[in-house]
Amino acid sequence: MKSQDRQEVFASLIGFLPQKVLSSRFVDTRRRIYEILDAALLFADISGFTAMSEKLTALGREGSEEVTKIINGYFRPLIDIIIDWGGDIYRFGGDAIFSVFPQQHILPAGARALYAARQALEYVGKNRSVRTRTGTFKIDMHVGITRGPVFYKDLKSDFFIGGDTAFNLMALVDRASGGEIVVDAGVREETENERFRHIEKQAWKYLGVKSGYCVPSRPKKTIIGGAIPSAVVEEKIVDLSAYVPPWLYKRLEMKPVFDQKDGEHRKVAVAFAHFAGIPYDKDPRQAAGQLDKIYEAFTTTISAYDGWLNKIDLYKESARVLVVFGFPLAHEDCEQRAALFAHDIMNHPVLKGIALRIGLNAGFVFAVPVGSEFRREYTVMGDTVNLAARLAAKAPCQRIIASGPIVDSTYALFHYVSKGKKEFKGKKDRVVIYEQGEKKQLDKKILSRWISESSQLVGRKKELQAFQFVITNVKKSTGRICGITGEAGMGKSRLAQEFMAMLEPARFHVLTGACVSYGRSFSYHPWIVLLNEFFGILPSDPPAAQKKKIQQVVKRVNNKLVDWLPIIGEVLGLPFPESKLTKFLDAKIRKQRFFDIVFDFIKYKAQRSPVCILLEDVHWADSVSMELINYIGRNIGEMKVLVLLVYRPLKNKEEFREKAYFSEIVVRELTRNETAQLTGSLLNIKSLPDGFRGLVIEKSQGNPFYVEEIVKSFIEQGLVFEDTNGKWKFSGELKTIRIPDTVEGVILSRIDRLDIKDRDVLQTASVLGREFDEFILNGIYHDTGGLKRSLNNLQLLDLLGSEKQQGEVHYIFKHVLTKEVAYDTLSFAKKRELHCKTGTFIESTLKTRKEEFLGLLSHHFYHGLDYEKALLYSVEAGEKAKKVYANEEAIEFFTRAIDSYEKLEGPIPTKAKTMSKKS
Repeated sequence: MKSQDRQEVFASLIGFLPQKVLSSRFVDTRRRIYEILDAALLFADISGFTAMSEKLTALGREGSEEVTKIINGYFRPLIDIIIDWGGDIYRFGGDAIFSVFPQQHILPAGARALYAARQALEYVGKNRSVRTRTGTFKIDMHVGITRGPVFYKDLKSDFFIGGDTAFNLMALVDRASGGEIVVDAGVREETENERFRHIEKQAWKYLGVKSGYCVPSRPKKTIIGGAIPSAVVEEKIVDLSAYVPPWLYKRLEMKPVFDQKDGEHRKVAVAFAHFAGIPYDKDPRQAAGQLDKIYEAFTTTISAYDGWLNKIDLYKESARVLVVFGFPLAHEDCEQRAALFAHDIMNHPVLKGIALRIGLNAGFVFAVPVGSEFRREYTVMGDTVNLAARLAAKAPCQRIIASGPIVDSTYALFHYVSKGKKEFKGKKDRVVIYEQGEKKQLDKKILSRWISESSQLVGRKKELQAFQFVITNVKKSTGRICGITGEAGMGKSRLAQEFMAMLEPARFHVLTGACVSYGRSFSYHPWIVLLNEFFGILPSDPPAAQKKKIQQVVKRVNNKLVDWLPIIGEVLGLPFPESKLTKFLDAKIRKQRFFDIVFDFIKYKAQRSPVCILLEDVHWADSVSMELINYIGRNIGEMKVLVLLVYRPLKNKEEFREKAYFSEIVVRELTRNETAQLTGSLLNIKSLPDGFRGLVIEKSQGNPFYVEEIVKSFIEQGLVFEDTNGKWKFSGELKTIRIPDTVEGVILSRIDRLDIKDRDVLQTASVLGREFDEFILNGIYHDTGGLKRSLNNLQLLDLLGSEKQQGEVHYIFKHVLTKEVAYDTLSFAKKRELHCKTGTFIESTLKTRKEEFLGLLSHHFYHGLDYEKALLYSVEAGEKAKKVYANEEAIEFFTRAIDSYEKLEGPIPTKAKTMSKKS
């Protein structure tokens, strides 16, 4: 990595650390068991976000994303204010900031903290109203400030503040109302020119500056950072990286810059563990020793369950640890891991005599960096975290309190006692809570080992025989239509691949096309893919080259068809000059003529060899593409043509299914025996235990894709490994094997185990659709260095497939679910950014071929919320669809255009909308 790049990584890294940690590495480098800081502590709690969060939950995951964006909008100026007055931000706590003002300036620490609090309140007062999509909310802030000795402990990979001064701070915050500052005696004594009102023992409410007194100027900033010699950067970067998780440091190396779009929506389990009873002030040396042991107990236990220690902060009279399971690594059993972690911590021998209480909850969170480039944390936000925090706060000493989602997933592991419905801040309805009891006893069964794997197709013997009958008929000039249907993951595409292999010995010429999930509004999408293959057109070909190839092939097929080039070009987005034959044709006749021309192309190929037209994901076909399928299907009765269609169950009763020469192969779930056979063939275990087979059978419910993804997951986790003799073996205990309830859970866990760069590439590619060209991904990806290597890795892991045509590489997600899961992990803001980036790239790079990509430009700009361009291209795409008589697609584009216009200018009268659609 270049020196400049290392400087950028270093600058980003130090933003995740308090100045105190940096000072101990750059200024005063003496290692201490603990320190007693002479400082003031400030806790600024921003209120109003709880009500906002509750309302925005109506938007689903996007609601938590919007709340976080607003919180960060408030944090940035508040961070600047605190830093300006010589403060050091210790932690962020959801919608709060905890900062330390060390006594190292001419101005007393308590005074600086007070002046920072005043200025922060003034800022919030001027920016109280926040407009969201669910209404306008009022934001307020209240502040507590204490002054005195503060216990500080460097844990070598984390940091901790405690003691009476810190715990008094949390109590003072509770005494302050919106817009108020409450301080202790130490702060009051250092600010003699301010007015206070005594409200109770050791608590004073700040009233303002005395008449005629001016607040002093802010002290000069003393921030560690800036330009640091490269040699120092290399030396310190390793030292400081211990304070951030390894996955986050890898993310910094890949991309040092963070923003709101870098967040991810994830399903997790959250544990808040409070601990108290440490003698921070009475015996700080003993406290330091206890903290080391407590921290080690937590980190070791968290590591055992593959969790993430997000932070250690304070809550009233206790310290608390926030632990997350399911991010950054997805786990299909994150609830079980959280419950087992809580049980082990509560019974840990090191923690005997320590007052403990734990709260557990599970659900969706938004994992995101909060703060600014000067000081930030990576944390999890959302109602799931808030409720877990409140469960822990209300838990009795030495008890674990869990929510319904935790209990539902772990009742087989633990006994639970219902504690009834309770009210919690931020929850409209009362919540049923449970107390975790004793662990249930489970039988121990050891899994034996196995040898190798197999790619054998299992349980499809009848289907293969049926298809052989189809091939025989087609070779006898009896056209056939064959459908392969089944639900997602049943192995339709895998079976189609097997069929393609069967066509090779029979010398079939295969033309392929595929529909996409967003392709219902893209007229002729699968046929355009097929025709591009027929004409030998590459994605990188300029329009002139494409037109030349089309002309050459058309002349070869039938020279008379040259007069009809305008109709072919119209569908492919390539304008040819109108001929005498096409000039005055209406849209309906032009559509029929295009159908005839496509059929002529197929006849041409069929005269030389049997032809197979393979169209995948037909359930996503646009209406005019389905019309063309039906047209071709009704005219191949006496031709050597096979139309092979792959689809999930169709809602409409299509014409092609009524033909006497149509046959349908329904790909159903594997039987229990077949699932066991597939599991055995993939793992080929000499002594595969029945318990393991039963577990896979139960979870997969006969879905072969699910079974294969589970096996790949086991290999990646090391449960299946290759020994020194090159043989595959299995190692593990049956009781520890947790298989997800959904195939999406398996896929997510596989994605999370990817190298961070490979994962980022996969997520970015998911925005482009199930199929994408390398040059487009190369054009939108933020860092092309190593992109090819990542794409190769993703192919080796069987997540992507590829094909090369005359130098151009085309990729496909091996399964549409992989694309969908990767796409769903992205933040809404990131999705919008990538959609806009893709639209802009296509618009600028392929500007001479814009006509060809109108539907795609409409799709990307609309989902990127660039409504001006979405309006423009939706109208143009609608007109194009109208010209080729694709009326349903035209209506969809015009509807999108209307919606885009309304987003820009406001609602259109209903009458005008109706007239627009009719036109």
